[in-house]
Amino acid sequence: MADRSLWSSDNVRRLTKLILVLTALPLVSATVLMLVEDWPFFDALWMAVITLTTVGYSEVHELTTGGRIVVMGILVVGLGVFFYGIVQVGEVLVRMQLSDLLGMRRMDTAIRTMHDHLIICGYGRMGRSLCRELEHAERSGFVVIDRDQAAVDDAREHGRIALCGDATDDDLLTEAGIARARGLAAVMPSDADNLFVVMSARLLNRGLQILARATDDKAATKLERAGADRVVSLYEAGAHRMAELLTNPQVEDFVQVLTAHGDRLDLAEIVVARDAAYAGRALRDCGFREQGVLVVGLQKPGQPIETPPAPGVRIEPGDLLLAFGHSEAVARVVGDIGQKRSGVLPAH
Repeated sequence: MADRSLWSSDNVRRLTKLILVLTALPLVSATVLMLVEDWPFFDALWMAVITLTTVGYSEVHELTTGGRIVVMGILVVGLGVFFYGIVQVGEVLVRMQLSDLLGMRRMDTAIRTMHDHLIICGYGRMGRSLCRELEHAERSGFVVIDRDQAAVDDAREHGRIALCGDATDDDLLTEAGIARARGLAAVMPSDADNLFVVMSARLLNRGLQILARATDDKAATKLERAGADRVVSLYEAGAHRMAELLTNPQVEDFVQVLTAHGDRLDLAEIVVARDAAYAGRALRDCGFREQGVLVVGLQKPGQPIETPPAPGVRIEPGDLLLAFGHSEAVARVVGDIGQKRSGVLPAH
């Protein structure tokens, strides 16, 4: 949904042109009067303004024949242009207000109809990157919350549903549909803000999956105690990534080779449906490998996850599979098995 903000670039550009015309018209008229009547600039400008606005005050100085011709020209030509510009400015402002109002209504309607969506609290660098990854993973069902109006305008310009306000406000989280949401990411710059968001979100939706950003281990511990299911510590995650690249550079080369031609890897959680084509079969008999998909994990209801699962384990309805492979191959398996819960591996 591409909501245009109230002060979008097109509206601002048109308003600027109209204001420049309305400003230039009295200035040009005053300049001509100065040349013809040899008046001071302010007297000429005053005469031009009261003529264009038809206020009807008395003449500043006695007009000569040339000055009267100039005034008639201002009345015949300039007056029409001036009032046309005034009307156009009013029209643009009304359209901007109506467009913004209709856009907000469409956004509210879209949020009310959303289910199993995600909420992104914070639209800084990490929030923007997260939104791009979700869109690449075809998880466009998310709502952005940020207290900075410029950030919200930027999100809406990119076709994203965004609300302006404090994400720690319960009413705003409710407006974002937290009761119907599947997950929430608290990625604001402040650990304190993320902590309050996690606490509020957990109280509003006990079953919500909550991820939070932390700047250090102490903040990560507090966020986990507040109710976050997962906490991403920026420095720890960065150090872990660098350690992987230093100790296992071949893994990165492998991913780069796979994605060199625009392919994308997907690591997805798949819940086996009751009518799944593979329900009741042993894992070795399902032929996932031939389809280009590796099942790297399997979890029976109420049991710990098994990684890797034994080839002879039977797939039953309600089981959770962790499937890895190209997005298209994983999507085909999802269609045969059940419901995809997440796609979590960006291949960069």
